[in-house]
Amino acid sequence: MVRSALGLAEGLRAGETTAVDVVREAIERVRWAGERFGGVAAVDAGWSMAEAERADRRLRAGEGGVLEGVPVTVKDWIDVSGWPVSGAAGGTSGSPGRRPERDATAVARLRAAGAVVVAISSAMADNPVHGKTGNPRDPGRAPGGSSSGTAALVAAGAVPLGLGSDSGGSVRLPAAWCGVAGLKPTFGRVPLTGHFPRCGSLEDGRTVIGPIAGTVADLAATLEVIAGPDGMDGGTPPVPLADPGAVRVPGLRVATMAGAGGHEATARAVRTLAEAGAAVAERPLPDVREEALELTRRYWDRAGLSGEENVRVLWDWDRFRRRMLAATARADVLVIPAAEEPPPWRESETDDYLWTLPWSLTGAPVVVVPCGGSAVQVVGRPWEEHVVLAAAAEIERAEAPG
Repeated sequence: MVRSALGLAEGLRAGETTAVDVVREAIERVRWAGERFGGVAAVDAGWSMAEAERADRRLRAGEGGVLEGVPVTVKDWIDVSGWPVSGAAGGTSGSPGRRPERDATAVARLRAAGAVVVAISSAMADNPVHGKTGNPRDPGRAPGGSSSGTAALVAAGAVPLGLGSDSGGSVRLPAAWCGVAGLKPTFGRVPLTGHFPRCGSLEDGRTVIGPIAGTVADLAATLEVIAGPDGMDGGTPPVPLADPGAVRVPGLRVATMAGAGGHEATARAVRTLAEAGAAVAERPLPDVREEALELTRRYWDRAGLSGEENVRVLWDWDRFRRRMLAATARADVLVIPAAEEPPPWRESETDDYLWTLPWSLTGAPVVVVPCGGSAVQVVGRPWEEHVVLAAAAEIERAEAPG
């Protein structure tokens, strides 16, 4: 059963349980899930239990952050001080014994809010260091990558929340295939300091750190904790976050994209928003999946290109981004599929990301939310996470049992 991080934090503040008990249970669940589905790169029970004891002391004193005592996992590519993290680029290289001396900014902020790291989650479904990760919804199906372990551990109910990273869909694809919620923030919203391999705005205009969780509310709360400049990542401007609770779904302008017409979950999500009072555009946006794939492949091949060819790739990328910003200006949110249905178990392939790649190139914020046994992406304009979170929460409410 997927749990709520905010609900768990509320119970801890009310004294219904203790952080020590919650974290001990989470470690047991992580170990159980790791044996059954994989996805676990490292566990340090002594370290986590010591953190839980400190959380309990803060709770007893009436102190603590919004996530005080809540167990979380962190993707193997994001630094946690003293923990073994590989930063294995593509899952095939890196330093599996590396123990960073400092937390990544996003991790430091989660810990300052009281969250307790209980595991490093494996990156990639078929990791050469940590083995294979299964899909808790159906172990015979692919879990999606590269934040495979994060999504699998949340979906298995081991933890309510985990951090992943997304360059072309690596938060969104595993969230969709494992049946949980995921957020790709606007590029530059969350500092990349402490992501390994290193990446930044002048080298990589796509990679973001974002949460995977059981509920959209947990995504929103986590974003509020980890967002904002840190004085080290020059690509993170001081753009304030707005409140999803202040967004009125009635009156939102909703569009979709050509090629999504046969996707039942997308039609269902659009219908939900329309019934809530949103206005649905009659004409879909053009299907840009193949164009985004071609641009992405050219970007991946940049090491072998001449200087002039690299300039052309960046020019074409910028032109694509400008065109998409203009095309989406008439809509507050775009609702499209997250991915095709998960195939029999294998590592993710390029075509799995066809629905996710365009929004990595534009830097737009995206929430993946389960819908009708599948999942949809709710895409917004850059810096408008509050709008996509509000629309995704409306879809989530409509899908709730009973």
